[in-house]
Order: sequence, then structure tokens, then C-alpha cells
Amino acid sequence: MSVVVREVTNPSDADLDLWAKLLAEAFGYSYFSGGFAKDKSLQEPALRAHMTAALVEGDGEVHVAELPDVGVAGVTVWFGPGSKFLDSEAQRKAGWDQIIESLPAEYQEWWQGFYKEYDGLAERSLGPGVKRAGYHLQLIGVAPAHQRKGVATALMRHAEAKARALRVPSVLETAGATNIKIYQALGYSSAGSGPITLAPPATGSFDMTVFIKHTEEGA
Repeated sequence: MSVVVREVTNPSDADLDLWAKLLAEAFGYSYFSGGFAKDKSLQEPALRAHMTAALVEGDGEVHVAELPDVGVAGVTVWFGPGSKFLDSEAQRKAGWDQIIESLPAEYQEWWQGFYKEYDGLAERSLGPGVKRAGYHLQLIGVAPAHQRKGVATALMRHAEAKARALRVPSVLETAGATNIKIYQALGYSSAGSGPITLAPPATGSFDMTVFIKHTEEGA
């Protein structure tokens, strides 16, 4: 089945709402659910805020994959060289801060700690500045009814081609054995891993892995 991938720069509110719903369904309405106090009503707004952060000042990119007679079946959010998610006030005010500020104080504090752990892990694993200098995958989701049809692969290849043209690496973070195998199959290699503190009221941590594909070398 033919998959067409395109970058969108000025989507309508209706488009963003539809794609946020698609992403939420792809994640089973459990994207960082602990960090959102397991409030499923925050899933679509949080995922929408990733897209609006990318688009508000052109710091990132939103790519959609379309199937014939279906329309959009998958969405990715990437940040290209020189930027990353939430590294400007405009990005934070494009929806994300409003969601975090609606949470109880203990969850707001968790997110502050998460950002530090997350960024620190990437810097240690990849080396200083590598993530910001490359193409970074912030988010990917495919509608459940259209998974295993090459949609995710097409989305990844589209961004990797852009990274290859700019001679920069493609990088991402993920967790879980299944996701690790998926990215390894796509040609990514582990640059490092480390613990991330679980959201309250849980205790302990989960392991996050940082991946890189050397698209700057033509990989």
C-alpha cells in the first residue's frame, strides 16, 4: 500500500484536533499517563501541544503519512538542527504550560525533574550538543487500524532523508523492549541508557534508551 508523507506548516485547528486524537489512540490514551495523574482527558491536549510547540515559531516539524482512501494514518513531530522541544517561551506557551499548570503541585514538580533527567541522559549518551545539532524525533504515532502497513517506516525515512541531506544525525529516546527492537530494526543503535524517575505516587524508575542513526554519514 502506497504511503505518502508530507510536512505540514499551517494546519487548521480541526486538523490538529484530529491528529491529536489519532496520536492518543496510537498510545492507547496512556502517553506518559503517570505524569498527567492518569487523567485521560489530558492526553489529546498534551499531544496537540507537541505539534503546536513545533509549529509556533517553526522550531520543529510536523509530518503526516497518508494512505489512499484513508487520509492521515500517522503523525510525527521532529525538531531539526538548532532547536528542541520546549526550549523557547513561545513553545511552552503554545499549550504545554497550560496543561502542566493544571496539574497538582507534585506532578508539576515531577515534570521539572523529568526534563532535567531526560535532557541530561541525552547529553551524556550522545555527547554535548549532539541532540540539538541533529534531527530529533519527539513523537510518532500510527492509528491502530493502520499499523503494520509501513506507515511508521515511511514517516521515519522521510525525516531521515532530510537529516541525510543536511549531514546531521537522527536521534530519539524510547523505553520498553518492543520499542527498542523496532528502532534497532530501522537501523538505529543505542548510544546509552539510564533511569528516569517514575511519576507520583509510584516510586522507583524506568529505563530510557537513547538511539542514534548516523545519517550524517549516509546511513
